[in-house]
Amino acid sequence: MAETDPSSTSSANEEELPMLTPAEIERRVVSYLNGSPRATRDQWRRLGAHGMRWLYTIAVSEAQGTRANRLRAAALATVGQLAGATKLDALLDVVADPESSVIVRCGAIEGMGHAGLNRALPVLQTQAYHPDFKVRLYTCTALGRIATAGAARIVRDIATRDPHSQVRRAAQVELNRLKSKAATMRKVAVGE
Repeated sequence: MAETDPSSTSSANEEELPMLTPAEIERRVVSYLNGSPRATRDQWRRLGAHGMRWLYTIAVSEAQGTRANRLRAAALATVGQLAGATKLDALLDVVADPESSVIVRCGAIEGMGHAGLNRALPVLQTQAYHPDFKVRLYTCTALGRIATAGAARIVRDIATRDPHSQVRRAAQVELNRLKSKAATMRKVAVGE
């Protein structure tokens, strides 16, 4: 068997991707966050450590203006989706900050939903009664993704008591989704 030089072999993925400069990585991060093009999880991972650092920097840095806050909100949601438990504290800090804008707060809540961790439940419970209805809408969806009995109780309360009809409808949709998940899990457990 002939030996090959390990430095001369590379995977198909490495051959497909050109070496990206830090400036190109930063441009792609911003482009992905703006949704053009809509990035897959794999595309995010291809940006490597530099791309993840840049994403995290955008997520945790204070922003001024609507456009910058939208970008930050998208970064927070993406951090929850990609990093999960490892970066949950950053999301919790944003929601705990009373100075966080509604759009940034919603991005952090969306990220918590993507992470789907029980540890976010107490913070989401406080956001379920936030004065702004958009925050409560995002909270309903995040609670639905966590899908625990505690989350279901909070969503049930929102569905019956929220003053905004759109929030009540969203909570009802999440309750129905949670009931469907529970029924599926019971069937799996029984072996049907």
